[in-house]
Amino acid sequence: MQKNLEKIVTRGSRHRGLFSSYWSLVTATMCAIAVTACGGGGGGGGAGGMPVLPLPVTPVATPTPTPDTPSSTPSTIVASVPAATYSAGSEEDAAFKLLNAERARCGFGKLAQNGGLDAAAKGHADWLINNNYVGHNQVAGTPGFTGVTPADRAAAAGYKAASVTEEQTLMSGSASLAGRGVFSVRSLLSAPYHLLGMAGGYRDVGISIRGSDDLGTTATQGARTVEQFELGFTEIAGAQEPSGDQVLTYPCAGTSGTFFELVNETPSPVPGRDLMASPLGHPILVAVRSGSALAVTSASLVTASGNTPVTLRATVTKANDVNARLAGHQALLIPDAALTPNTEYTVKITGKNGAQEFSKTFNFTTGEGTGRTR
Repeated sequence: MQKNLEKIVTRGSRHRGLFSSYWSLVTATMCAIAVTACGGGGGGGGAGGMPVLPLPVTPVATPTPTPDTPSSTPSTIVASVPAATYSAGSEEDAAFKLLNAERARCGFGKLAQNGGLDAAAKGHADWLINNNYVGHNQVAGTPGFTGVTPADRAAAAGYKAASVTEEQTLMSGSASLAGRGVFSVRSLLSAPYHLLGMAGGYRDVGISIRGSDDLGTTATQGARTVEQFELGFTEIAGAQEPSGDQVLTYPCAGTSGTFFELVNETPSPVPGRDLMASPLGHPILVAVRSGSALAVTSASLVTASGNTPVTLRATVTKANDVNARLAGHQALLIPDAALTPNTEYTVKITGKNGAQEFSKTFNFTTGEGTGRTR
């Protein structure tokens, strides 16, 4: 299989309303290993490494953490959504089903397909390919322009968002779409900061998976694919939230097939570390209701067979996150080395959700997938 460098880029998103910036705008950019000037954010670039400029971070007020969260605070998690209308067997359909299966199993709630967000996703995927760009911001006056920012494009497509975010993966060197739906979801879930968005409190999603062969640009601009995810919720519907006493994780009990290593993310969860040479293991997200105060007091990861311990880095929280992406209701556990493929692991976590103590023990299983290969 062709080897690829998975470059994942996180920047600030544009949000409206009270739902805060911790569900950040994220981009995953995959480039051929030969491309060294691969980056992400909201700039533009053509051939020759596709240089880009970073998006500005827009500060958004976050709810003030409370010392205690009433257990009676009801859940707004969505358990059932209408069947999607993506073509059977399409990459969009595969991505939609996998993302919803992973979210639902772990308690984050299902996403409903939204036609407006589908249109916004397709418009931006096509714009990126036609203009040979990487990033979130379009340039007015260019072919296929549909709006500068993700929020602009969602609004233009008729989606009245209280909060909207965009995630994408791109791969150069191949125009084949086969398997890109599942690969892109697994890739985004395997990166700590992107996991925050994939498991965010959104209600609606639009997905478009496009290739340079679809748009006739392979011969002139080279082979590439774009996998575009638009997620949002409206002011009327509000965000999906667990009940006040729930503690959610991803992975969770019964999760299988995760990538076993992280080979790149920007901003890096470990600045200065070459993740291609020294990868991290699949992250574990711990989350409670937004506005609540989460504290992890202990965490361990061992192989289920043999009880072999895995070294975890210091738990990442809002207080020590070097990239300032986490909110007070979130924490990340990150293995300090790649996990083993096709292996079952046991996770044990203790802590406090507000003033309420909790303890969680569960198993998950890695697959063979990795961002190094497709």
